[in-house]
Amino acid sequence: MSIAEPGTRPSTMDPRLRARRIAVRRDEGRRRLRRLTGLGVVAAVAVLTFAVTRSPVLDVDRVQVQGAQHTPADAVQRASGVRLHAPMTDVDLDRARRGVLALPWVRTVSVTRSWPASVKIVVTERVAVAAIAAGNAGFSLVDADGRVLESSPTLPAGYVLLVNVPTPGAPGTNVDPSAADALGVARSMSPALRTRVSTIVPDADGVTLRLVAGGVVRLGDGNDLTAKLRAADTVVREADLTDVCTIDVRVAAAPSLTRGKPCL
Repeated sequence: MSIAEPGTRPSTMDPRLRARRIAVRRDEGRRRLRRLTGLGVVAAVAVLTFAVTRSPVLDVDRVQVQGAQHTPADAVQRASGVRLHAPMTDVDLDRARRGVLALPWVRTVSVTRSWPASVKIVVTERVAVAAIAAGNAGFSLVDADGRVLESSPTLPAGYVLLVNVPTPGAPGTNVDPSAADALGVARSMSPALRTRVSTIVPDADGVTLRLVAGGVVRLGDGNDLTAKLRAADTVVREADLTDVCTIDVRVAAAPSLTRGKPCL
């Protein structure tokens, strides 16, 4: 028989209730243990994953460059900022794209990871349509958008020369907007006509073509340019160009040809 302390009431808890409370406490302890165990597993997986991604198992073993004809593959890789033996997870795809797009010849680029250890860079290059005298740098090749692609000490073979336009800047810059009409003509000429034209000259009347065989083709302004160039191509191919002075296609439907030397 237990004697209660003065001021307290004897314990009258039902044994079944006591057992229930003990069971509840045990369940709570098990749940806490399961939570702690789960957190430990997650932490272990995270540590293991980090260790694997930082190990040589998943580092950059190869940078594959495709589509670059005028830009060396190693220059594309340097511009991308992708380093060999760096962790694959450290490759910044957006930064790599921006770096490659800054190269003068590159029009578009895609950069992708090829797990477990390769990075693939695929570029589409610009197309040169003309050359412009570039002062001490010689000549600059430009594309139809006016992007300066590269410089050469001599006039590259197979390109028409744009004159009466501002001297271009370094590769990767754009030519002055005043050259837009002449560039539009260079872009739109057929391959056959291009081989017969030496120089494209923007002037007060629009654009004039100087022919390799002598004489000029007057195109006028940029309106109806496709039809004008088609007419010029037809006349240059089919007419006798001996002593030709001017082929006027400013009205595409009614081209005219004048002869005589010297040509006024």
